[in-house]
Amino acid sequence: MVLTTCSRNPDSRWPLSVAVIGDAFTAGESNEVVWPTLLAQRTGWSVSNFAMPDAGFAADGRGGHAFTHQVERAQAARPRIILITTGQADNDLPEMGAVTVGAIDAFDKIQLGGQRALVIGPIWYGDPAPGKVQMVSEAVREAARIADVPFLSGIQPPWLNRSLMQGNLHSPNDAGHSVIADRVAAWLRTETGA
Repeated sequence: MVLTTCSRNPDSRWPLSVAVIGDAFTAGESNEVVWPTLLAQRTGWSVSNFAMPDAGFAADGRGGHAFTHQVERAQAARPRIILITTGQADNDLPEMGAVTVGAIDAFDKIQLGGQRALVIGPIWYGDPAPGKVQMVSEAVREAARIADVPFLSGIQPPWLNRSLMQGNLHSPNDAGHSVIADRVAAWLRTETGA
């Protein structure tokens, strides 16, 4: 006889369950493997990847890609944590008010759904990061402060360099995804005690 238990609530102990949302830096672009998959393999955690290219807090890619929409899809997986990795699409916006509002909306939706929100600012491959990337990072950092959500900078210090990027510099190559997986794992261990 095999006995199993079923719970409607995510298990807060083990394994850690994480849903990741983001853009091509998380979804991948012609990659063999992406960092959320590596994160799961290296830690034993349950990691679901809901990232979509061209998504952001305010940017919506091809429609339905905005992070608030990704949060809804991620919540269906019933994770303990929803980790937002800030994308590059918001870099093209003329001002950051929409980024801050979109971030606060996403954080609120996560917290109202009973999950814990964590956010990583945009990840870049050089120092200093371009002004627009720094502006997005600061807007997201401020939204995280307002919503009391842990924030990790992906630009200070920069996580990547040109050799860890695809040839077009639009997203990380497989080695870059490996670096991101290790950085995220270390931070999640610190934030969660896992």
